[in-house]
Amino acid sequence: MTQELLPREPDISRWRKLILVRTDRIGDMLVTTPCIRAIRQALPEVRLDMLASAHNVPAIYGNPYLDNIHIFDRKSPLSWPGLVLRLRAERYDAALVFNSNSRSAGFLSMLLETPERIGFSGAPMRNGSVRWGYGGAYTRLPQGAGSVQVTLEMLEKLNSIGIPASSPHMDFIVPEVLTLAMRQRFPSVPGRLRLAIFVGNIKKVTKRWPLEKFRALSLRLLETEEDLEIVILTGPSDRPLLQGFSDVRHPRISYFTGSTLQESGAFLQTCCAMVAGSSGPTHVAAALDVPVLSVTTQYSATVWGTLGKYDDCVTPDTDIPDMRGIAMEAVEGMVRKFLQEERERRTGRS
Repeated sequence: MTQELLPREPDISRWRKLILVRTDRIGDMLVTTPCIRAIRQALPEVRLDMLASAHNVPAIYGNPYLDNIHIFDRKSPLSWPGLVLRLRAERYDAALVFNSNSRSAGFLSMLLETPERIGFSGAPMRNGSVRWGYGGAYTRLPQGAGSVQVTLEMLEKLNSIGIPASSPHMDFIVPEVLTLAMRQRFPSVPGRLRLAIFVGNIKKVTKRWPLEKFRALSLRLLETEEDLEIVILTGPSDRPLLQGFSDVRHPRISYFTGSTLQESGAFLQTCCAMVAGSSGPTHVAAALDVPVLSVTTQYSATVWGTLGKYDDCVTPDTDIPDMRGIAMEAVEGMVRKFLQEERERRTGRS
């Protein structure tokens, strides 16, 4: 069953309390942070709260544009009624839902009983109409201006309802004390480049460049790039992948597993770039202005790609959702090109 979604212009001048909803993954939350900043800049007096997931909330720890953060824990259904009651009691004027193609986000927004419910990532369609259940969740689904990259598209949709777009640069806060501690632990060495290689995403094999290729790439780079130091980076759940490097012995290769997202971010700040095949960590690096050299699918590069000045990527020749066939030579060429250009930038020859 379907129903037509009747657009209705929201009156943002009447908003006093807003709840933003983003209940999916870390990378999704990070690409939404420019929207949070844009809303705060346009509506500085509004109470601005976020409903995050238990998984993605670390991406907004310390975000200066939010007043409060509420957490939806998908794995703890007993906590859901209390959460809904607390949020209803806040009497929000509007809910802005940034993963509005999610069934749970749509139903959560309806349960909050806000007068305005605006979806920013579309809704499942059938024959040009919004599927019943999703269509009823929202009072408006704004239209963008044609951008495909996810952050630019969301900013365009915000602009269409009267919230001017700001910079698409992502926000990710690393406490200064953690930054200083990491720089003491990993001090820079004059004349040396430190490259982080993220080999994680253990659960999604097709979205992770093969471990043996990461290993071969690391050894080939170290063989000829004499000023290069490589740190193999993983998340806590990805530790088993380090077994692929268990027999590697080299004075310029080491390993780092961040116990928190902020700790991984603090480490990345000590690096000249990061090579990765997973979207979440690439967005952390990009938010911290660490160049990203990604190994990804054509779709991810187009829709989820980072926007840094020195970012680069290698994709399959066709838009298949599998990165395992990407040739090591292509990735090696991308990394060596970046390293040479980075040396030139550091010596003022660029």
